[in-house]
Amino acid sequence: MSNQPWFLVPRTSWGGSEVTLPPDESRHALKVLRVSPPDVITVTDGAGAVARCAAARIDDGLLVAEILETDQRRPPLPEVAVYQGAAKGGKVDGVIERLAEMGVAETGVFSSERSVVRWDEAKGERLAERWDAIARSTAKQSRSPFVMRTGKPLSWDRLLARIANEQATVVLWEEASLPLRTALHGPPERIALVIGPEGGFTREEAEALADAGGQLVSLGPRILRTENAPIVSVAAVLYHYGLIG
Repeated sequence: MSNQPWFLVPRTSWGGSEVTLPPDESRHALKVLRVSPPDVITVTDGAGAVARCAAARIDDGLLVAEILETDQRRPPLPEVAVYQGAAKGGKVDGVIERLAEMGVAETGVFSSERSVVRWDEAKGERLAERWDAIARSTAKQSRSPFVMRTGKPLSWDRLLARIANEQATVVLWEEASLPLRTALHGPPERIALVIGPEGGFTREEAEALADAGGQLVSLGPRILRTENAPIVSVAAVLYHYGLIG
């Protein structure tokens, strides 16, 4: 299925032996890729279901395809989540895109004491929509059957509550002495990585994250930019657990 055009269609648009592409996907299929019956395409619901389909007809501008075969994929374990400190400019957008391409299951963006940027409720809603769009677009580009979950920005208190509920969490902190590889056990079903903002974590914040259940770790003697640290750490985790390399 990898060489066929790849489309993301919510499960509600799958019915019996057919699937109807939503307006944006139909427009892309028909106007950009010039898909027409009986071309073969690949459809996924973003939650592991993948179908090989044949374009059947066009109904009110929407492409309807016949499902030829389906496959239910399972996400690789451990599931990786990233909590990324807020950053200025388009840095977070780039992080979202790269993490989605790497197969990260979920990314949450949070504010902390040294965060350069702030947001109100309205801006948070706009950011959530943009990050979701980036994750969806990247899933299609990388031909992933799973769309990375994003969501609205998190407050510091909400971040601590999320960490307290994680199965395993490592917090990257430049003053930590424990190497990341030493903190990786298991594999767990899910592991979360916490990356500080451009100014890093204060000691009080690092201690609060540790009290919530996070293990403070180091990537080594070099200080990485906030937009680079998640990519390096996720790659290290994926390699450690045999998911890449």
